Amino acid sequence: MDKPEDPPATGQASRSFVSRQDLDDADDILFAHPPRKVARWLCGCGEDYPCPDVRFAQLVRHARVRAAP
Repeated sequence: MDKPEDPPATGQASRSFVSRQDLDDADDILFAHPPRKVARWLCGCGEDYPCPDVRFAQLVRHARVRAAP
């Protein structure tokens, strides 16, 4: 395996800072991670739903306080 300080394996003085293996790995990663369309909920304030305010409000509404016996 080439080390960063090793000269290019082909013997050419190349200005490229990536190896052929790096390019092949990048192609594999890009193939395995294609972009995809997603739908997500947005809060009325513009943040992802539920925003921190909504989370707090839900916490308050669902909180139950036990009465002391």
